[in-house]
Amino acid sequence: MNKEFRNKQKGCSVMKNAVKKVIIYSLLFGIAQFGLSASIVEASPRSDWQQQQNDQQSQENDRHNREMQRHGNENDRDWHNRQVQEDQQHERYIRQDNERHSRNEIEMQRHEKELERRDHESRQDWNERQLQENRKHEEMVHQIEADVIRRP
Repeated sequence: MNKEFRNKQKGCSVMKNAVKKVIIYSLLFGIAQFGLSASIVEASPRSDWQQQQNDQQSQENDRHNREMQRHGNENDRDWHNRQVQEDQQHERYIRQDNERHSRNEIEMQRHEKELERRDHESRQDWNERQLQENRKHEEMVHQIEADVIRRP
């Protein structure tokens, strides 16, 4: 009877070790998967584009704040006139930036939808369509930039 109990104990011990290993490997695989997906999201064009937009806005705000300060040898009238001009220029930049942002967001949504694989599409057709769509997307982004800059 003692031998039977020991054999059962060994069997349970082996099973416990196997379960522990499966759990540990599952956790490690999950962490690796999460890390990979996080780095993919971080490297996405949308993330880069958003960071670029934030940097540009920050630079414009810094420039605007510097320009709004009075220069050393400037009289009140000149300072006021320069502030009015600077406010107009800053407002124009903000309008252009908002328009660019909204048009780019619409284009990005369209682009992401077009990149999805369709049910009837072969892998080769899908890859070909993705290449064409990426070219079209780049052209659209450049066109948006040109249109927004040209507007008064």
